[in-house]
Amino acid sequence: MKFRILTQVLTVACALTIAAFAKEDNMAKNAVPLVDERKEASIEERTTNTEISETESEFSGNSIVDEADAGNVVDSVAESASNSLAEEIVQAEAVSEADSTDNEPEMSQEEADAQLAADMSEADSAMVDSASKLILDMTTAFVPSASRRVSAPYGIRTYRMHRGVDLGLCHGEDRTIVAAFTGVVVKVRNQGRRRGYGKYVILDHGNGLTTLYAHLAKWQVNVGDTLQAGDTIGVGGNTGRSFGAHLHFEMRFNNTYIDPATVFNFEEGTFINAMTEITQEQLQLVEADYQKELSKHRYYKVRRGDCLGKIARKYGISIRRLKQLNGIKGNMIRPGQVLRCS
Repeated sequence: MKFRILTQVLTVACALTIAAFAKEDNMAKNAVPLVDERKEASIEERTTNTEISETESEFSGNSIVDEADAGNVVDSVAESASNSLAEEIVQAEAVSEADSTDNEPEMSQEEADAQLAADMSEADSAMVDSASKLILDMTTAFVPSASRRVSAPYGIRTYRMHRGVDLGLCHGEDRTIVAAFTGVVVKVRNQGRRRGYGKYVILDHGNGLTTLYAHLAKWQVNVGDTLQAGDTIGVGGNTGRSFGAHLHFEMRFNNTYIDPATVFNFEEGTFINAMTEITQEQLQLVEADYQKELSKHRYYKVRRGDCLGKIARKYGISIRRLKQLNGIKGNMIRPGQVLRCS
């Protein structure tokens, strides 16, 4: 009886031991795939992270550019990027064309003035009339612009002469510029978009008279063209050293300037007298008066390193007087500033 009980106990113990080993064996079998899966997942994650890191370092971060570089851009995206690039190229070409000044280099204002003076003198020398009197039939003449607003008259402007009349051109109004008198085109030039007189045209009227039309947006004539009074020269604009659209109109008789306002009534769009006589002697007397007035006022253009004391000593005046003449309250002046010194 005792032996049977002992045998049963041993049998149960063996069974429990076998079951325990079997359970551990099953757990081990189940644990191996889990470790492998985690290992594979870890390797895949590290691989993925490595690829992302390389992509961020290689590409710009711009999705369209990056996808195009990767070669997997969608057709619509590629087309959009292509169109955008084409538009940028077209805009760049347009800007380049606008900046072009017909191969004329930009120049300083002094160079522009000298070039215009040379052009006017050349035109004068080609047709100087031996007569000392200019007779104009103003009934056949035209005011060169439809504008009736004189934005700057002929005469002394700050420290130098303004040799023409400026007619302001408002937005939306007719900006057509026409020949004041019958004549021949002797010069068309473009001094640049920001310097000098911009685009201008000079006409020779065959009787010692020349006229200038400056700051044009464009001209519609060529050298050698014969124009009747009222024929279109071009379109008024804002080219050159200009701070608003306007026509700068000049007249010269045998190398001497004429105030256009003594011939035309610009505000009324007509003439002063039906028949106008201008003599060389009259013009020279007027010019002498202007030069006399200019001589009363001395001007100095500030250079780098200048100060009020240095300029005052140069012209023999006090700093206080120099500041009064120029409305200066402090002691600051800047290079390029023009100061009245007498």
